[in-house]
Amino acid sequence: LLASLSLYLLPSYLYVFRACASSLGEGAVDVAKGRTEKEREKLKRIKKDKKSESPLLTRAFLTNLTVTFLLTLFACNLVYSLAYDTSNVIMSFDPYEILSIDRSATTKDIKSAYRKKSLRYHPDKNPDNPTAQATFMLIAKAYEALTDETAKANWEKYGNPDGKQSLEISIGLPTFLLDPGWRNIILMTYLFCMVVLLPFCVWSYYSRSSLVGEQNIMYKTWSWFSHSLNPAAGMGQIPECLAGCAEFHEVIMPKDLDAEKAKMSLLQEKVKTKMSRPRYNHVLVVKGAMLVHAHLMRVDLDPEYSRQLLHILKNSGRMLSAMVATCRERQYLKQAVAVMKFEQMLVQAMWVGDDEVSSQLPHVTRNMVKTWKSVKGLRAFAEMGEGERENLPNFKNLTAAERSEVHAACSAIPLLKVEASTFVQDDTDNRIYAEDLVTVRCVCTRLDLSEGASAGDAYADRWPAEKPEGWWIMLSTREGKIVSVDRVKSAERRFKQDMKFMSPPVGSYEMLVSVVSDSYVGLDQNLPVKFEVLSPSLLPEYKVHAEDAALDDEPTLFDQMMAGNIEEDSDSEEEGKGSDSDDDDSDDEDDKKDEDSDEEEELELKKKK
Repeated sequence: LLASLSLYLLPSYLYVFRACASSLGEGAVDVAKGRTEKEREKLKRIKKDKKSESPLLTRAFLTNLTVTFLLTLFACNLVYSLAYDTSNVIMSFDPYEILSIDRSATTKDIKSAYRKKSLRYHPDKNPDNPTAQATFMLIAKAYEALTDETAKANWEKYGNPDGKQSLEISIGLPTFLLDPGWRNIILMTYLFCMVVLLPFCVWSYYSRSSLVGEQNIMYKTWSWFSHSLNPAAGMGQIPECLAGCAEFHEVIMPKDLDAEKAKMSLLQEKVKTKMSRPRYNHVLVVKGAMLVHAHLMRVDLDPEYSRQLLHILKNSGRMLSAMVATCRERQYLKQAVAVMKFEQMLVQAMWVGDDEVSSQLPHVTRNMVKTWKSVKGLRAFAEMGEGERENLPNFKNLTAAERSEVHAACSAIPLLKVEASTFVQDDTDNRIYAEDLVTVRCVCTRLDLSEGASAGDAYADRWPAEKPEGWWIMLSTREGKIVSVDRVKSAERRFKQDMKFMSPPVGSYEMLVSVVSDSYVGLDQNLPVKFEVLSPSLLPEYKVHAEDAALDDEPTLFDQMMAGNIEEDSDSEEEGKGSDSDDDDSDDEDDKKDEDSDEEEELELKKKK
């Protein structure tokens, strides 16, 4: 029974501890690390949402916790009863204890105790008590062990008056399992578990697993990406591709289609200026695309639409990674780059044509940026010192607190230095030959961090969740083919990514290493990589050492085994030949004996005649 309880209690405790850790420890949000007022408000909102969405407050968790608590009390009570209840303890055979006498008792005392106990537990006085009958037999055996010399010797030597006993092991089952009254209930329970419950569990698991493919993405979504991502798709079609994911259908499904169309018409008026014409007229795709554009254009939504948009944004990272994987498989370089750049805009809530400085920094307006002739982008503005920014036109129009927040936001922007090199591992001459495995190593260093420091979350005050920095590192050819692409998430000051491929035929080549941020617009870098592939005939001639060449002439283990078998066969053949010659000699001797006996018989006949 304890083993059966452990099958439920152990996984239940693991689930409870994980839920508590995620809600109280790992999932804690530090509001103080906000660099601006907007970012602190965002962190407060995230903290509040996490508390409301905590698994500790769900009905399933509370139900499981209650059941676990009750079963734990029952298990503790069961363990206590097994540990301290003497009626359940398996004890050795002790005749003195059975008869309730001292070990110094005389024969008279033994007989007197036996008489009292036997009268008390006699089967005639306890006809319906099997326990009394078993006790009476035990009393008789104890009396025998103390009065009979042979039985006493067996008890002292083997612990049993009957002599040495064989070891028997059995499984203790609850008594109700052997009760004929429970037979039908037990049979029905067994049939229910084997015929109904077990097949249902297998069917449920298979039904869920058959819907999801690689990267925990539904098969319908993979099919949608294969259909919607094509060489003609541009930046304007990426929001539509994201909106059509099957993971979003259940959330954005309208309850009343007519009322939904009226709401969608009002939303369309707000986003139609920057929204491309839909390629697909399905209501879920159109609605999802409108919600995404509303985020990109920073349009306020009602609570229902805000909840649906939040679901799309929180799951967009996995979907966009799957879109890049689809482009990689189909060799759509332009579409892969468009997906990466779209993710930047989605994080910063900006769209094509928006200014990258004013859209990603607090308090800075587009009109202010127009007067900054020396500022050519977000990286150039972030590389400036605080004194340089203070001297920009119209920058001092901001309050001291606002200027301080601008400087704090700039300190979070990563300033990346990218280096790339090509080599062949375990090579000595630093050259690349045909059919070599070439490695392109991209090394990225954050110049804005000191040694030993680590990067924090990206500054994105309109993103609904915390956003760790990440980078897409891609290797492509000048012909537009993707060799390798991976997302790297590292908070270290210096990180690297190795991209390997088989070297092309002999010739000179130039590839492009692209480092694309997944959080900021305007920080992407492209670095050309040139290398030359030489002919394998130019490799130095390999000379075999004399000792190594001598090893080739030595017999292998297989040759030695075969040689041993041949010798055995030759020995057996020689023995066979020897035995054959011996047989021939014995036959000759028998023939001679026969001839001699014939001659003797002839002589005897002649004598008689």
